[in-house]
Amino acid sequence: MRFIVDLEYGTDGVHGLVTREGCDRSEPFHGWLELLSVLESPRSRGNPWDGP
Repeated sequence: MRFIVDLEYGTDGVHGLVTREGCDRSEPFHGWLELLSVLESPRSRGNPWDGP
């Protein structure tokens, strides 16, 4: 999967938008950890230790 990341870095940290390939909607993020969370592949609900 490919992403377009519009990243801005300022005095309050990093923030921006992530757009997934083939999707028209961008997801906002604030901070490095939130960016990583947005970039993770979507999982179905349930136990996160069950694997992909």
